[in-house]
Amino acid sequence: MRVLIVLLFAVTAATAHADQHSNTLARIKETGEFRIGYVPSAPPLSFDDRSGNPAGYSIDLCRHIAATIKDVLELESLDVTYTPLTTIEERLSAVEQGQVDIECGATTVTLTRRQRVDFTLMTFITGSAVLSRKANPINTVDDIDGASVAVLEGTTTEAVMRRVIEVNSFDIELKLINNHNEGMRLLNDREVIGYASDRAMLIGQVFRDENAANQYSLTRTALSFEPYALMIRRGDTDFRLAADRALASLYRTARIRRLYQTWFGRYGEPLSPVVEAMYQFQAVAE
Repeated sequence: MRVLIVLLFAVTAATAHADQHSNTLARIKETGEFRIGYVPSAPPLSFDDRSGNPAGYSIDLCRHIAATIKDVLELESLDVTYTPLTTIEERLSAVEQGQVDIECGATTVTLTRRQRVDFTLMTFITGSAVLSRKANPINTVDDIDGASVAVLEGTTTEAVMRRVIEVNSFDIELKLINNHNEGMRLLNDREVIGYASDRAMLIGQVFRDENAANQYSLTRTALSFEPYALMIRRGDTDFRLAADRALASLYRTARIRRLYQTWFGRYGEPLSPVVEAMYQFQAVAE
């Protein structure tokens, strides 16, 4: 009898703990707060603008989700708060532990990450590339051999670079860094020859500099396939459905292409057939 009581208590406690961390919509309705985690240095997807306010393609998507949830929950107002998160581990932990409701940055969907968090519908597709200075360009994979390359620690791009080294038996010195600003500093100070990251991230970093076109070069082909989505807590199906419904409704309209133009087209990155297909395939009907 005592064993049964202990087991029942354990099950009840576990269920309460799961409810506390999985019912995001109930928490939003009760508190009137929608908590967004974001990367403050990953333009054009998420960054702090000149006034110190969160901005970017992913931020706009999450604001649309917030507006949709406000209507669904029939709230008179919804307070949207932002938490800056830098490393991938910090971002995963913040979502996993319920410190934020959604992570709106530039996160690649992987099966390993899905062991810890869930993802919304895909929001963007890009690929890894290497940024270099035109005075010492890295144009192809072969040019990476013998180079020193900065890469964000713990990211899918780090894994890609390690595979490139292994498969090709290249002699590459990887410099592990914690943020994009550090990568650009190392490249500009000639402490590394290349800076590897997702192409979308590199474009955002480069075009913050008005003289970028005359200074930098990108590898001509992508080194990997990187599907982005927004991270949410694992197992919260109602919240995921609400977020997916908001994104799908956006993908059914021309507004998503205007958002793309605002954050990528103006940086000289035309809408690729792959991203266009992603929008169309995920414009799920009600």
